[in-house]
Amino acid sequence: MTGCPFHAVTAPAAPTAPESPGAPSPPLDPLLDPQLCMRPPGEPLPAPLRDHGGPLAAVFSRWLRQRDDDAHAPQKATLTRALLALSEDEVRSHTRRQAAIAMLAGWSHWSWAVPASTVASLLGLPMADVAAQRALQADLRAMAAGLGATADAAAVQAAGRAVASLLDALDDAERRAPDAPLQWALLRHAPPERWSDRATFTANRLALIWQSHEAGAALLGHAVMSWSRTGEVPSREALMRLAREGGAVRVTRRFDVRDDPPRAVTVPLAHTDTPFGDGAHRCPGQGLALSTAQIAMAWLAEQSDLSPPVAIAPLSLPNMDIPQFQESTP
Repeated sequence: MTGCPFHAVTAPAAPTAPESPGAPSPPLDPLLDPQLCMRPPGEPLPAPLRDHGGPLAAVFSRWLRQRDDDAHAPQKATLTRALLALSEDEVRSHTRRQAAIAMLAGWSHWSWAVPASTVASLLGLPMADVAAQRALQADLRAMAAGLGATADAAAVQAAGRAVASLLDALDDAERRAPDAPLQWALLRHAPPERWSDRATFTANRLALIWQSHEAGAALLGHAVMSWSRTGEVPSREALMRLAREGGAVRVTRRFDVRDDPPRAVTVPLAHTDTPFGDGAHRCPGQGLALSTAQIAMAWLAEQSDLSPPVAIAPLSLPNMDIPQFQESTP
């Protein structure tokens, strides 16, 4: 299982800003360099999606995370406003509910399920039991397989079916539960008419769940590991420190359009002051991710009858390590 492919990536040479007369210019932060783009010009899709198409290709090409077009900045601003409209009380209520449900299935399920299930619940999806959480995880894992660097037609098609199912569920939630906190915030602050078309709105609504899947599991899993070692519930500041130390997404990928063909480069996020990115592609869900992890860990600390988790080998992806735990029941 993997997220957006990082294969055949070269280590970046630090780009520099134009020299000023009389003094050398400081290195230009790669995250702020406009010549380092998310996709090569004229190649909006990675090869497996280009070759096999389907619903996953359609949403990928519309995700803000993968675009540098002129509409990106205003659409990112509307999405950011919607996320800022969420109240901490709403996030707390949904996170605690999903944490309690997920623990019924044990540690190996818990750290994976809580982040994405919380976002889905905030969007109005009926995440009422472990079965619903597992169904969501199955769809997200199918998406991850379809985004793999060597995904074949069967993987891309399976991912497309998962995407279609999730898009239908989100449309149903919009009709059935328009007052769900995040659904309401999107419809009020980032409605379809503020996007290029409704398909772009729905693609980026799905992206909120997708972005919480592996990255959310990495941060929450590392928080569990920290709590197991120290007995202390990580504060928001401690969670940021974990992210800086490599407990979330460690690197991101860009394409240097100064080269022909554009060269794929890695840009570090771990061991920097901006583990959630910076510039045009700074993660708009940083606050929601930190809040979800902090609230979930606070819920965990209240459960005096839990057996401690037993860590096993992490799931190592090119851009992050996701802690894993033995199958267990509370």
